[in-house]
Amino acid sequence: MTNERSAWRPARRITISEWADSHRVLDQRFAAEPGQWRTDRTPYVREWMNAARSKNCRRITILASTQVGKTEALNNIAGFFMHQEPSPIMLVMPNREAAQVAAEKRIVPMIMATPALRGELTEERHDVKKREITLRRSVFYFRSANSATDLASVPVRLVLGDECDKWPRWAGREASPLDLVTERTRTFFNHVVVLASTPTTRDGLIWREFERGDERRYWMPCPRCGKHQTFVFKQVKWDDDATWYECLLCQVKLDDRDKRWMTQRGTWVPREVCAADNLDEAAITEWKTITDDRTEHRSYHIWAAYSPWITWESIRTKFEDARHDPESMMNFTNSWLGELWEERVETTTDAIVDACITTRKQFDVPKEVLVLTASVDVQKDYMVWALQGWGNDEETWVIAADRANTWDEVGDVLFRNTYGENNLRVQCCLVDSRYRRDEVMDFCRKWHPSARMIAGVERDSPLPFSTVKLDKHPRTGQALKHTMIVWTVNVDWFKDVVAQRLRNTSESETNAGAIHLPADLSIDLLRQISSEQKIVDRRTTKVRRRWVLRPGYQRNEMWDLLVYNAAAARIIHCDKLRSDAQMRTHAARPKRRERRAIAPSIGRR
Repeated sequence: MTNERSAWRPARRITISEWADSHRVLDQRFAAEPGQWRTDRTPYVREWMNAARSKNCRRITILASTQVGKTEALNNIAGFFMHQEPSPIMLVMPNREAAQVAAEKRIVPMIMATPALRGELTEERHDVKKREITLRRSVFYFRSANSATDLASVPVRLVLGDECDKWPRWAGREASPLDLVTERTRTFFNHVVVLASTPTTRDGLIWREFERGDERRYWMPCPRCGKHQTFVFKQVKWDDDATWYECLLCQVKLDDRDKRWMTQRGTWVPREVCAADNLDEAAITEWKTITDDRTEHRSYHIWAAYSPWITWESIRTKFEDARHDPESMMNFTNSWLGELWEERVETTTDAIVDACITTRKQFDVPKEVLVLTASVDVQKDYMVWALQGWGNDEETWVIAADRANTWDEVGDVLFRNTYGENNLRVQCCLVDSRYRRDEVMDFCRKWHPSARMIAGVERDSPLPFSTVKLDKHPRTGQALKHTMIVWTVNVDWFKDVVAQRLRNTSESETNAGAIHLPADLSIDLLRQISSEQKIVDRRTTKVRRRWVLRPGYQRNEMWDLLVYNAAAARIIHCDKLRSDAQMRTHAARPKRRERRAIAPSIGRR
């Protein structure tokens, strides 16, 4: 009777990582560590694999460097579905040759080395082909992203896309390869599309898909201070004797053994819970207790530092070999850091920002400050504000900056207080209207005319800003006399200005145009000032230069606040403030009529 009950008992539902630990065997001909698969060797791949069987997850994007185990993770997902949930499977590679190599060197050896999968083979030798494998309960297709006919020929439940950044953007005259394969999964309510690749450029498929997902990163506790963090390349340090990783929070030296300890205790955390440059221990701790089965599109980013096969010393050696060669540096950025490669024109480094820090504390207003401006960057769940003072010759001081959760908090600090010995008030405050536009409009109406709505745009134009009137007569369409005005700010123009001022502050001996930062500004806001770089964008027929986030940075609120304050100062003509020395220099210049009189005489000579 007991044997009969156990025979009718439903099989236990296992995860893909559990299946791999029990059944998967690595072929000694193609694996660096042949034998039984162990997920604990690369613990960060556990969630990648298990997500493919999550209840609501329909797309998984893995943005990864090389040698981190992403290919074997895809093989494990395929093996699980062949054995546990037989379904049509498609592996899509950049071209037909790569698809055939994947069949011969990856999938067939995995099937033959794993007894559970070898039992799925039929006895017909012709069922194993270069472009498909027919199993007892399922079929496995190998397709090229270059062929629209291949991608649209068969319905499948599971799509595995490898090296997606090498796929063509369009498959002939059809839609993109990703759209074609996605359409073939519609008949399966529980379909899954898994994409994995090292990145190339910002317009590459894997980066676009990563940004469409929830952008998860691997957070790990420090073995010394216990605080969570992600690995970042700038914390890899070395001297003549050794290479180590320096904890971002307690500055302790961590070696390769510590790295192993950290990765074993890591947690994948979405960007909305905790961004890479915004540590929130409580949010990470709470996320560990959540059974995450709601997200439809999960995206993951990981780079070589997490790999058990790569040491800190090897990362340092690779970087030093590549740093002086642009082509080698591109390979290091893509294949080791797992980041975008961009043709950089201009950047603001942490060293330049640090040179702008003074001994002054926040809310201490220097006597040189003559005018106050403010700016507010509005996010979905909070606001960040900055108060800035302006003196002669466009010298400026960041008086204070912080994060606020309500509009009343912003109004209290910016408009209900006076600052400095002269009881200065904010003369112009620019509020970004990208998010929560109705709330921004209500706030600006309440504190009109000091508060003004802005819309930041990227524009190839010498004009710094333009205006649009909001309120119009319902019958005539004419703008009302005292209407609300939206200032359209050319942010690229002002970003150039702010970047130049930051460099001048660290390099010039004069204070004209200098930016002074308070000593107690939070480290998060301080690092955001250097969060963007200017690159050459060649994605369209018209090549243009634009500011984008630097690799490894997710937040840029403080940088935007400096840009908005520069625009506010220009709107109320703070650039006209001049010191006595500048006024004397200006007075000594010949006037326009005198210059006109001088010019002909020079020409006659």
